[in-house]
Amino acid sequence: MPWLGKVRGLLEAYLGGQALGGAIADLLFGDVNPSGKLAETFPERLSDNPSYLYFPGDGDRVEYREGIYVGYRYYDTKKVKPLFPFGFGLSYTTFDYQNLTVSQKKISDTDSVICTVQVKNTGSVAGKEVVQLYVKDVASRISRPEKELKGFVKVDLQPGEEKTVEFTLNKRSFAYYDTELADWHVESGDFTILIGKNSNDIVLTETITVESTKEKPFNVHRNTIVGDLLDNPKVAPLAKQLLAEAQRDSPFASAAAEEEGDMLK
Repeated sequence: MPWLGKVRGLLEAYLGGQALGGAIADLLFGDVNPSGKLAETFPERLSDNPSYLYFPGDGDRVEYREGIYVGYRYYDTKKVKPLFPFGFGLSYTTFDYQNLTVSQKKISDTDSVICTVQVKNTGSVAGKEVVQLYVKDVASRISRPEKELKGFVKVDLQPGEEKTVEFTLNKRSFAYYDTELADWHVESGDFTILIGKNSNDIVLTETITVESTKEKPFNVHRNTIVGDLLDNPKVAPLAKQLLAEAQRDSPFASAAAEEEGDMLK
């Protein structure tokens, strides 16, 4: 949009039907305060799109190789700045977010956690705000997006009015689909709860710990490396013991020790 800097505002109306003209007039003249949020990401350039290399494909075949990295999941994870982020929208008023609280700081994946945040209309006209909650797996062992939207609430506020918005998170809020288990699975560890006005404007965060009640089998195969063994808390002690024994019994162990001693002389 090379002309974007030449206009004072941009209204995305999509396909609103026969009454669209009247609705746009109400918004432009201030009879109604806009409160919609983008359900997609607008890239700065076409080449920023995750499907750029694969579309329109070859012949009559198109491969969707983005997997789970579509929309904001791709742009956030790749650290690509969009023109307009997911969840973005303008208003004739302003909103302030305060006091993110969680009912529990440590839960199992069979529990639920309640998150609350206070939202205040700090402007001079009534308006509606869409409060968005994202979840980030702090140290996932698998490939996951930077963060994922897990809930949103639209709240209607008069000037100066303040309300408390509540979200309930459960197992699916922290889980990913495991193809080996053919089920949703939660990795034990820390998760960050992020409250934002859009996917790029995160204003409040809180971290909780989630413990998985279902242990995922650890399969050792020909592609398993030593680092995988040492990263598994149950396998690591045995792996360390076997490595120590292998090093001690190695025919090169005495030669290595002598060489090390010579270097220290």
